[in-house]
Amino acid sequence: MRAFEELYLRRPTLEYAQAFDLAAGTLNRGEGPGLAVVSSPVHAVELLKRCPGPVDYWSTENFDAPAFVAEAQGWAWGAASAALLNHQNTKAYEALIWAEPESHSALAKAMLLRSVAQANAVLVVIASAPLRRFLPAWQIHPRPAQDPLSPGAVRRALSKAGWQLKETITFHGPRAVAWTKLAQLLERLGRPDWGDRCLFAMRANYREPGWLWPLAPVSLIRARTI
Repeated sequence: MRAFEELYLRRPTLEYAQAFDLAAGTLNRGEGPGLAVVSSPVHAVELLKRCPGPVDYWSTENFDAPAFVAEAQGWAWGAASAALLNHQNTKAYEALIWAEPESHSALAKAMLLRSVAQANAVLVVIASAPLRRFLPAWQIHPRPAQDPLSPGAVRRALSKAGWQLKETITFHGPRAVAWTKLAQLLERLGRPDWGDRCLFAMRANYREPGWLWPLAPVSLIRARTI
């Protein structure tokens, strides 16, 4: 219980916080339970915090959904269940979240998720780029994923699996980095007032176009069933 409590109280960086806020919004707008596919309890907990409705968690190579659901009882805002998915699954989902696809299994999972999605279902994928190594989440254990796939490769896998790509958003791109560095410089120069203005500009420019994913640590990809 103590380990779960520490995981629950861990605060994600702003990149992941914004990405999971948007992802949870998709789950919360759906009818019936949403489906969450994660590579680590680190991200499963972030959805647990944000979803008042029922969520089904699917086991992956490094994530044991039944064990997580059992430990999460008493912490979950809404009903948490473990999903058993295969291509003969009769349950169909309207809203699906996939956090940190693993490179060795992304295409197979994308095809399986397509087979359990309703017509006009929405899939939101949270993926990280090489700059992830500078984020605190990737410097401690458990890590969000073992072998994460880059956003560009995720988009290709989704297209091959029959998903229609709608948009990609990147977080903490080059403009946000530049404003942050300038704010730090102004703070050292004794101008915290100007530094605050730079931080406000950083927040206003925190989301970047999807094509800038190589220059940002985290991206959010939206797709729909065709």
